[in-house]
Amino acid sequence: MLAVGAHPDDLEILCGGTLARYVAEGHEVVMATVANGDLGSFVHQRAEIAGLRAEEARASAAIAGAELMTLGVPDGEVSAASPDQRRMVIDLVREARPDVIITHPPNDYMTDHNQASQLVFDTSFLATLPLLQTTHPHHGTVTPLLYMDTIAGLQFEPSEFVDITDHLETKLSMFAAHRTQLEWLRDHDDVDMLEQLRTVARFRGLQCGVQYAEGFRPCNVWLRATTRRLLP
Repeated sequence: MLAVGAHPDDLEILCGGTLARYVAEGHEVVMATVANGDLGSFVHQRAEIAGLRAEEARASAAIAGAELMTLGVPDGEVSAASPDQRRMVIDLVREARPDVIITHPPNDYMTDHNQASQLVFDTSFLATLPLLQTTHPHHGTVTPLLYMDTIAGLQFEPSEFVDITDHLETKLSMFAAHRTQLEWLRDHDDVDMLEQLRTVARFRGLQCGVQYAEGFRPCNVWLRATTRRLLP
């Protein structure tokens, strides 16, 4: 499966427990980030924080047992209208060849998330067109797409849940690997993100009758809707 987040810590926050469970159940997981996180600091310069965040992302993916792929777009510049970015994500899909894709919903709180969502929606279809030539051969399936939760669950109504009770500590460890972002989110947004992750997972768990859960919503459009359960 392929999970695409806008920034290096988004997947850990929004679906890290599910990714860890996929791996534990024997699935191959690719964690991909579109932007490089180079605006997420009060204390480092852009090139320096981008390098630190790349190291943190590698450490987090290793905790999950997932493969990491990065596109390196500067923060604030993710754009579904960019031909270069569209080709990069087309090749990402063609290289990963996923059976299912997870990404942001299209109405999240900031532009990089929303543009990443649109990029994934657009390019996961374009990746199946053999006459659209890129580095990798076309993917044979218009991949089913699942939208992950928003931060704090605002304006997101899940229709499917994943029990992450046995994987919550892995999710928290994955995010804790992003040490610079624990500080950034505390200083910029006045939030203890580890506490928030536990709280949101408990809330979603209450909604579906387990201790801790993550919520998702399928993108039910033609060629993507399915009767199969795609989540673990």
